[in-house]
Amino acid sequence: MFIEASGFALFGLIFGSFSNALIYRLPRGIPIGLSRSRCTACGGQIKWYDNIPVISFLLLRGRCRACAAKISARYPLTEIFTAFLWTVPVFLGRPPAQAVVSALFTTVLAVIAQIDFSHMIIPDSLVAAVAALSIPGFIMKFEPRAFDRLIGAAVGGGLLYLMAVLSEKILKKEGMGGGDIKLLAAAGLILGWRLTLLSLGLGSIIALVMVAAMYLLNRRSREERQIPFAPALAVAMALCHYFGEGWISWYFGLFY
Repeated sequence: MFIEASGFALFGLIFGSFSNALIYRLPRGIPIGLSRSRCTACGGQIKWYDNIPVISFLLLRGRCRACAAKISARYPLTEIFTAFLWTVPVFLGRPPAQAVVSALFTTVLAVIAQIDFSHMIIPDSLVAAVAALSIPGFIMKFEPRAFDRLIGAAVGGGLLYLMAVLSEKILKKEGMGGGDIKLLAAAGLILGWRLTLLSLGLGSIIALVMVAAMYLLNRRSREERQIPFAPALAVAMALCHYFGEGWISWYFGLFY
């Protein structure tokens, strides 16, 4: 298992580096894969040997080789965290094919969470990536069943759409973004309807905790307490993806 986990961690570092590119480029409309990475301070092209995950940051002591501008610690932290995400399904004993899908799913969720937290948007391309990751499950017949996955998409998207409509009619303001609706619908194709409902409930609780924390820390004013829902939803979906079925079994086991 250690060898397998090490291999997954290595791929996680690589995907973590790619995640950094997505997080920076997608909100700014910069094409992905058509140009080399550049320093955000001086615009100088970054050499391949200065773009090795984590190692280059340490060797450069967190500064650009060309202009000596400080490089945000967010880049290596994202790479390390993504490597961790890739090892989780291995240590949980998931078969290789399912482990890869789970690792990619949680990686995309992490990218969406960071983009939405910083820019209040969820790129459609990332939602499409989540939906595409459900295809191996349909073909290879992973749990949950195909019918449950389709119901999950309908339930996830339908509930959030209903919440958005009711919010506009009752509160006279937008309560749920279109990106959140599409994200939960796409994730429902992976999670199935039971874990989709559980994710929505857990995500709502996490979001309320985030609102309370920001209010107490005076990060936002009383009139501006709106926060993006995707980060809370992403955490909830990742947790439910791995542990949700166990939680559901434990809960119903209390009554039977």
